[in-house]
Amino acid sequence: MSCILVPVDHTEQSLQALRFALSYAKDKHELTLLHVIPFFPSKNVINRIGQKQLQDFQLEDAHEELKEIKELVEQSGVPYTLEIKFGDVQQVINEFAKSGFEAIIMGTHGYGRFTGFLMQSVSYPTVHDVNIPVFLISEDTKQERFPWSKVLIAVDGSDQAKEAIEKAVALSQNMEVTYSLVTVVPPPVTYAGAYGPGWQDVNTLEEWGKATLLPYEELLQEKGIKFESKLLIGDPATSIRQAAKEQGCDLIVLGHHGMGGVAGTMMGSVTFKMIHRTETPLLIVKK
Repeated sequence: MSCILVPVDHTEQSLQALRFALSYAKDKHELTLLHVIPFFPSKNVINRIGQKQLQDFQLEDAHEELKEIKELVEQSGVPYTLEIKFGDVQQVINEFAKSGFEAIIMGTHGYGRFTGFLMQSVSYPTVHDVNIPVFLISEDTKQERFPWSKVLIAVDGSDQAKEAIEKAVALSQNMEVTYSLVTVVPPPVTYAGAYGPGWQDVNTLEEWGKATLLPYEELLQEKGIKFESKLLIGDPATSIRQAAKEQGCDLIVLGHHGMGGVAGTMMGSVTFKMIHRTETPLLIVKK
């Protein structure tokens, strides 16, 4: 059995991510639940009561907070281990991610890019830092559709999108899944030359989109996988989100270019835009 890493805390986002993980893991994966206790910020408190006693109090609180999570897993029958560690949350997750896990499944608050950065969102740096697929689940996802049967894969001509297809297919092994390939061509802006020479009309944009889809279509055909293709013109994040809703997709798959939170904000990363207020589970794959 392969193993899935599931960072957990007492939030509703974490519980929903765990439900997603249990649905996916049943009869084929083990789970490692990881709870990280951050360093206590007050040196005065540490000096007065001692580091060990303080950690004992924190461990006691952690086990109390995780009661619902442990009950949920034990009722499911999915094999699991629970790891409770002290340290920086993101650093601990990164270290665990190097230990041969197939994927990470975690909750997300769905903050906007600036808000997520300022509020020290864990999901943002995890997507950026780790080299294994990351599922992001919000509390607004519909549990009755877990794990997934209809998958939208957004492609953009990059190697990351190709890797996203490979991982989506591998993670969906032995599942009855239908696939939809979607590429979005942004419309030209008002000033001339923004897209270089050659842009004339919508037909030109559609030709570019078809050329983008072709290698991914060939990849799925080689694998003998049935799929449908869709070409859209508009804002990528908005168009992908709308297409997933219209098609009733249970999972959106994105290749990630590896830009951090600040760079992603400045460059308009589609990944970070998709995380914002997402309701459909996301699978983020970085090559």
